[in-house]
Amino acid sequence: MATNFGLRMLILLLTATAVLAGWEEELDTVLARLTDAAFASASHESLQTLLPLLQADGSFSDLKYGQDGSNAFRTHGRRQSALMYHHVNGDDLTPEVISSFYYITYDAPDNPDTNWWGHVIGVPIVMWEGVTLARGLLSQELMTDFLDRYWVNTPAGPVWNTEDHSDTMSGGNFGPRAMLAEVEGLLRGTYSEVHMEVQEAMYRELAQRQPFGGNGLRPDGCLHQHNIQGDHATHHGYLDHTLSNIYNTGYGRELLRYASNLLTWYTGTSMDFEDDTIEGMFAAYLECQQWLFRGHTSEPTTCGRHLTDGSLTTLYGTRGAVRDTGNNLKKLGRHLEEVESVLHRYNNVLPDPEHALVGNKFFFNSDLTVHQRREYMASVRILSNRTTRPETWPPSQNGDGYFQGDGFLTVLVDGEEYGKPKTEVFLVYDWAKVPGVTNIYTTDIPQYRTGVYWSERFFNNVTFSGGVSDGLMGAVAMVTNRPHEPLRHLKSWFFFDDVIVALGSDISLGGEDVTGESVVTTLAQLVYDGSFAIGTASGEEVTPSWGSHEEEQPIWLHHRNISYVFLNGDERLSILADTRTHGSDEIDLFTAWLDHGTSPEGASHAYAVLPAADIGKTRDFAAAPDVEVLSKTSSLHVVCHRTSKTLGAVFVKAGATGASSCGDSGKLSLLVDAPCLALVSVSNESADAAELSVSLADPQQMYDVIRIKVTFDGREAEHTVQMPPVPKRGSSITIDVTV
Repeated sequence: MATNFGLRMLILLLTATAVLAGWEEELDTVLARLTDAAFASASHESLQTLLPLLQADGSFSDLKYGQDGSNAFRTHGRRQSALMYHHVNGDDLTPEVISSFYYITYDAPDNPDTNWWGHVIGVPIVMWEGVTLARGLLSQELMTDFLDRYWVNTPAGPVWNTEDHSDTMSGGNFGPRAMLAEVEGLLRGTYSEVHMEVQEAMYRELAQRQPFGGNGLRPDGCLHQHNIQGDHATHHGYLDHTLSNIYNTGYGRELLRYASNLLTWYTGTSMDFEDDTIEGMFAAYLECQQWLFRGHTSEPTTCGRHLTDGSLTTLYGTRGAVRDTGNNLKKLGRHLEEVESVLHRYNNVLPDPEHALVGNKFFFNSDLTVHQRREYMASVRILSNRTTRPETWPPSQNGDGYFQGDGFLTVLVDGEEYGKPKTEVFLVYDWAKVPGVTNIYTTDIPQYRTGVYWSERFFNNVTFSGGVSDGLMGAVAMVTNRPHEPLRHLKSWFFFDDVIVALGSDISLGGEDVTGESVVTTLAQLVYDGSFAIGTASGEEVTPSWGSHEEEQPIWLHHRNISYVFLNGDERLSILADTRTHGSDEIDLFTAWLDHGTSPEGASHAYAVLPAADIGKTRDFAAAPDVEVLSKTSSLHVVCHRTSKTLGAVFVKAGATGASSCGDSGKLSLLVDAPCLALVSVSNESADAAELSVSLADPQQMYDVIRIKVTFDGREAEHTVQMPPVPKRGSSITIDVTV
């Protein structure tokens, strides 16, 4: 890729001049594609609804123009596109269309929205379909004046500002603004100049991969938006660069859906976008987005502050980021096999085997691990002083999401675990009971001052937070040290083929830190499926009724084809099945958690999660688990998965796992000289040799090399493992070892 901005701009100018004649000939093709895109996304609201509301002056009688911010203008824009949708389909609505544009251009009062977003994105993003479809009906003067009012002379400035470059703009704002700029250029006839500017800006946004700072595509393959800038981070002594957060189904979806839509208009023409720009879009889509959903449901921690907005949430996120982007990328005619598989998985919660995504991936810039199997997906979001917790804007937009980055464990089987569109469980969530998280229960969840991006409440003040992956299995771990929260502990999660093991150790709280509320580890908070079952210590199985239930020393819990098998033997399980109200909607929730008491001392937890498991499989696993917890101390977690002969280890400090057999293999031990995460799998063994695969990752992202010693049945092999350099620090390295 070229790195000299001036040289690239010169090349673009020369290229544009050379192809301008050919571009003029191809304008009809681009305009036809623009029209098709506008028609495809236009509102279908019925004329029976619209026409009685449309007044003689072109306004709609039920809208309060100038009194409700951007709402009336946005609704007017959608209705203009609906009028044109019906006009194109054979209803002659020429007078109605012209009057609606005349009113909104000349007679409508000023838009009083105090949020700049409403002016430069919110209103024009619902007006572009109508004006594109109506361009043959409107006079040049009316068209120009309409664009001047809503694209240029807005109270917040122009939609497309060449001085406001993409590297200082979040992708969720850049995507729609770039597309709207192209719409304006095509309708005005200034397309060539605008297109060059947009192409260069999109190159910076998508194709350049910077390890730190700004927004856009990062080395881990995901989009990072609304990060905390370096000056603010340094102010609190965290880092000297931008703290990173991933919002692929929040802001990222806006970049993906609008930029991919724009790319399709120019494909195959002489002013097509550059290959590296298009590949940047594919990279963002295939390297990251395909991992972040099951069916129509997005991974919740990547939704940003929109998680508790009833109109956006996880289900809406997939529509833009998966469905719309996938369909747009199909039009580009590249990577068709991969894109078809992504869309197949969107439309089929249990995909055909040939389209299934099977693997494990840790996004090392984001502290997010994702585990995909045909039958389910799972993820864990953790937190370090390199990353920020998922964004919250109190009081309404995920304002209580403080614990969301402390090990949020998502397990999705049917893709309906969070409920239906606009009535997802997050509207009534108890944010002090986040699945996977161990915390002091509280109804006073820490927040932060809106707009103060350096607030220390965003962070986990540790460097030991990360994950390791061999591509199929993985482990992730986090030392917890949240400012203003006294609880400290080590948490880890091990992802094997059909089982996840969650460990917590050294859970202690005493003295003045005791609040009277329990320290809890939450297992689940999902839509209630109507029944659940518990395997008890006495060997019985109980199916409690609606309401609350407590069980001492349970063996297992089953609900919604997800099971939890308890490995400590001393758990105190609490369950609540209740109805919560949001407006006129009633949402039934199932919540399960472990109670560690009000003042635990060295407490721990160990449980296995069985996704896509029925009660029969649950009983069999509980009777003979194929996982074994070998260590669960304050500095070492080790788990064996017997079926795959894989050992997963979390070393908070240098040390050894200790020798033990894993499955039917010989005795295996791993010694490391630095804190790290490791996976060791036995692939082949004989009487005098064994072949092993060793995967390592440095969760602190500070070591150049890690020295290891592998011992198998008394034989030893030593290796010095070169760890990935910047910008790949924190990613995994896998080596083959013969011993």
